[in-house]
Amino acid sequence: MTRARWEDACAQFNGDMTATPQQIANYFLDRADQEGITITQMKLVKLVYIAYGWYIALTGKKLFDEKIIALDHGPVISSLLNEFRRFGREPITERATQEDLFTEEVIEPRISLEDSELQFILSKVWGGYKRFSASALRNKTHETDSPWAEVYSPKKRGAALNDETIASHYKERISRYLDAAQE
Repeated sequence: MTRARWEDACAQFNGDMTATPQQIANYFLDRADQEGITITQMKLVKLVYIAYGWYIALTGKKLFDEKIIALDHGPVISSLLNEFRRFGREPITERATQEDLFTEEVIEPRISLEDSELQFILSKVWGGYKRFSASALRNKTHETDSPWAEVYSPKKRGAALNDETIASHYKERISRYLDAAQE
């Protein structure tokens, strides 16, 4: 088990976070399979980042406790990048896994069906962004006023995005989204 996964498991056990990036990734992969939509590594990472943005904007809480970093192709969650790297630009055909600390069994982590708030937010993110390609989602996360643009520099790859900036950015986006829906 990697150090990052160990820290994720400890934080989750202590109730310090809502989910893991792997649970969120599996949610989107399951939805994609149900609807016959293919997802590449880049698209999945962007969907999980956008879900993080929506969640922190709507609840004021972090969705997971892993840093989101700025790389050349936008915001990245390192554990997901590492988990799905082998797929490259091809569709992902497997689920994220983690080791159960107690049984040492490899499992596919899922979001609890009882977490209706999270289920609701993820369904809205899925509904709003599933039709976009990986490159379109990349472009959305590369906008000049994005949290990624605030910290990214080719000389300073891997800088962490600021949670307050992410929350502010997505609050503004969600407000625009809701205003457009009312028109």
